Amino acid sequence: MEAQTPYLRLLAAGSNARGQLANGSDDDSHTFKECRFMSCIEGTLPPNTLGILQLATGANHTLALLEFSDDRRELWGCGDGSKGQLGPEYTGHLTEFTPISMPLYDTYASKGYTCCLIASAWETSYLVLKSPSRPDVVISMGSNDFGALGVGTKQATATPGVVSFDHLTIDGRSINPSQLIVESIVAGPRHVVLHVRDILINEHILIGWGLARHGQLGDTKVTNYERPHIISLDMSPDPVQTCSLGLQHTVVCHQSGRTTAFGSNQKGQLHGMDAWGRVRQVGCTWNGTYLHRDDDENTLVSTGSNGHGQLGRESQVEEDGVTVGLVEFTSSHDGKLPSPRYFACGSEHVIAAISPSGSSDIEVWGWGWNEHGNLGLDHTDDVPKPIKIWPARGHALDGRIARLWAGNGTSWILLQT
Repeated sequence: MEAQTPYLRLLAAGSNARGQLANGSDDDSHTFKECRFMSCIEGTLPPNTLGILQLATGANHTLALLEFSDDRRELWGCGDGSKGQLGPEYTGHLTEFTPISMPLYDTYASKGYTCCLIASAWETSYLVLKSPSRPDVVISMGSNDFGALGVGTKQATATPGVVSFDHLTIDGRSINPSQLIVESIVAGPRHVVLHVRDILINEHILIGWGLARHGQLGDTKVTNYERPHIISLDMSPDPVQTCSLGLQHTVVCHQSGRTTAFGSNQKGQLHGMDAWGRVRQVGCTWNGTYLHRDDDENTLVSTGSNGHGQLGRESQVEEDGVTVGLVEFTSSHDGKLPSPRYFACGSEHVIAAISPSGSSDIEVWGWGWNEHGNLGLDHTDDVPKPIKIWPARGHALDGRIARLWAGNGTSWILLQT
């Protein structure tokens, strides 16, 4: 008997000036509303959708990579397409998720490639295509501010292009791009970092481009890298597990649970990164850093800017003026703290999947900047400490929380029933 596909709903709240919430309007949403998908019953995803593998947000656009029951994957997008960040077909703005296609992608798809990874910078989008028998391909499209396209030119272009790695060398040794496997791609507003692996020698490498002057790509020698640049970080004894990017900083979580951070420390966002071990997830707001630790309490550490309450606690200021400490979750009636499962960082707010004390249920809690109603609380006041934001007041727990994402003044919840 064929397995039934899950019933999925995607909810979003927050900034919506160009329709990036896909709710059919361009007004900010101060509560969580269902996203619309073109030609689908309102509130539903396309038929036979198994899940959303990734969701990537830019300044005013959103990409979603959908997985289907027949093993297909499709790229859908909404919001602002004026810089080509939704491909050449859409140059206005879309207020519902729409399938994204382009000749360059279609050419690779005809050769057996599938889109497997996506990322979004401010007004630029990235796709990683993979094939069982051919080298990985990275496509960039949209704005070229600060060299965001990675194509080696300062000129803007609305035409998607393939990012080349032919020029890269390590210790004078040329890298064969056909041997590189892209393990992950992560974008901040103005820079992008790829974790790649050389399959011939099993060497892990970080590659980045875009804005660089604060050291967020490993050094401060140049203002921008307009072509891919190898980040000087010896990972041979301890490869990358995950990484996250802020506005001007980069944080790497290694497989051992230690972290490495580089870039601007103007807001204290790099403070104390070497002091914490057993880290299983890292996240960055524009000017803050968050570490989810694998300890008995699943503690969440925060440091950096707290101008909007985004550190999730009362500021504990050290002698050098830097705040660092644990996100303060409210204890239940029995004095026990809720347990964070995982979290997502937006521009200056954070949402987290939380298990209340003594319960196997999952709730969504949030805190920080809320100017656009991005915490879904039906107001626009900042929230200095974590509070439950879903299920919303007056709503029953309607569906299991499958995934969370946070963007530039936006929050997203995928529900499954």
